[in-house]
Amino acid sequence: MAILDSGSNTYQERQTSVNVAEFLFEYYCAEKEYKLTRIGFDEKNKNVDDFFKLNKFLRNIPDYIVNTPKGTFVVNVKGTGNFKEKEIDMLPYFKQWYSTEQAPLIYAFCFTGKDPILVYPDKLIELWGKSTNKQWPDGVVYRHLEL
Repeated sequence: MAILDSGSNTYQERQTSVNVAEFLFEYYCAEKEYKLTRIGFDEKNKNVDDFFKLNKFLRNIPDYIVNTPKGTFVVNVKGTGNFKEKEIDMLPYFKQWYSTEQAPLIYAFCFTGKDPILVYPDKLIELWGKSTNKQWPDGVVYRHLEL
């Protein structure tokens, strides 16, 4: 498998490569000796056939539960600062469904050579508001968030 580290690759290209962000996040957690449990779908290993047929909320289950000395976190891992409009629209639901006071939802933006940038959903919404729409060739609207 190839290694891609960019938010500009097509879906097909991304499926033929290692998920760098998840690899970096898992490595970071191992270094810190955090307990990491995968809960989301692993599209690279195709653990669910016809994944694309599932409800959008099932397709967007967070990636991990992480237990640290500072607490428990529900984590979505991202490998780019590009954030889809359809995901930002679902963020209030994600907060309600996946986050608690004792185990908050957080996004880990993971880039080569850096520690993860940890961002709570409210901050993502704020960053979204400070950026402008862009569109990929397939028509998907996104914004590049300044993290």
